[in-house]
Amino acid sequence: MTRGFLIAVLVLAACGGESTNDVATDTRMPIAVQYVRGAALTIHVKPNDASAVVTSYQHGESVSILSRRGEWAEVRTAAGSGWAHSGELADAAEASKAEADNVKPHFIRGPEPVTQPGATGDLVLEADVNTDGVVTNVRTISNTTGSMSLEMRNSASLRQAVFTPVVRHGRREAFVYEHRVHY
Repeated sequence: MTRGFLIAVLVLAACGGESTNDVATDTRMPIAVQYVRGAALTIHVKPNDASAVVTSYQHGESVSILSRRGEWAEVRTAAGSGWAHSGELADAAEASKAEADNVKPHFIRGPEPVTQPGATGDLVLEADVNTDGVVTNVRTISNTTGSMSLEMRNSASLRQAVFTPVVRHGRREAFVYEHRVHY
């Protein structure tokens, strides 16, 4: 018993000299600074969509590019670095243009089409969209299809849509979007 205790004490003493805070700081200079093009930018551990997500950045935020590998860019994060799709990043000129006055909403990701064989009529929905282009609420204005299921599925689809932010005089604005579907 004493021998086991002595071994345990020696192991703990040997481990005690190591600091758990010995994290190497990445001091590489960035090769570029770019900006998030879409609504959000997902940062992965490795340049692979299947790898774990370490963080994300929002539309318009700047990121420091440390290196590139094919269609992936290594970006600096608070905890080190991670990988993002290069196509989801914009240079300063594109980012400035995107933030210029844009009073007409455009889809970044539109609602998925909803079908129902034999359905006839029209569906009119209104979506409240926040300053980041995210749909926060959907309400039905009219439904002449007679199908609650069709109405619910179209509402759910519109909730998943993402818009480019509406910008007026350099400031983002929330807006209401009217969505019409004809069957």
